[in-house]
Amino acid sequence: MTKTTNKSRLPRTGTLMLIAVVLLIGGGGVMVWVPYHRNQTVISEVENLGGTTESKIIRPFWVPNAVDDEHLKPFERVWQVDLHDTQISDVGLESLRGITSLVTLRLENTQISDASLENLRGLTNLENLALTNTQVSDAGLEHLRGLTNLQHLSLTNNHVSDAGLEHLRELTKLSGLKLERAQVSDSGLEHLHGLTNLETLNLFFTTEVTRAGIKKLQKALPGCKIGWIPTAEYHETP
Repeated sequence: MTKTTNKSRLPRTGTLMLIAVVLLIGGGGVMVWVPYHRNQTVISEVENLGGTTESKIIRPFWVPNAVDDEHLKPFERVWQVDLHDTQISDVGLESLRGITSLVTLRLENTQISDASLENLRGLTNLENLALTNTQVSDAGLEHLRGLTNLQHLSLTNNHVSDAGLEHLRELTKLSGLKLERAQVSDSGLEHLHGLTNLETLNLFFTTEVTRAGIKKLQKALPGCKIGWIPTAEYHETP
């Protein structure tokens, strides 16, 4: 009776190593290619809308420093998207889903609404977001609650009221906040008392805010420069 040896029952060590290497290379290739392709799609769509992007190489920890960036094109990631004054729509922002390398996003003077902001939920590295002169309202700000790395946020001339400011309470890294012409009052400003990293706060033309509300806010944020003028002192040119 023939005895079955270990050699015939099990693959050689070399074969196992070869299989492991193939799996590693294949899996790694997918992990590199998919985000790269996604980023290239964003660049193309933004440019088609008349916007611009900025990219940079995000070097993996396992790549030696001796390897120049010019050889690391597959690791290029978008960090800035500028779509201000373009025809971007709510649908157009869907391509930004999953672009976690994004740090700066400019959407001023566009027709985006609350639906657009849902696409930003997972962009946890976002630090600068400009939404001046858009159709964003209180409901849309709820989608920003998880963007806890935000440092600068512009909500000038939108449909933001006291209820919307409640969604900003968790954005404790904010250092600059623009709320010019927002429909907020002294009551709404209380939601900002915990934003102790605020350095500048624009509240010009917030007609429901009073001197008492500003005084209370300044006490809570002693290191913040608050821009505000009493309603009676406005001298707008018709």
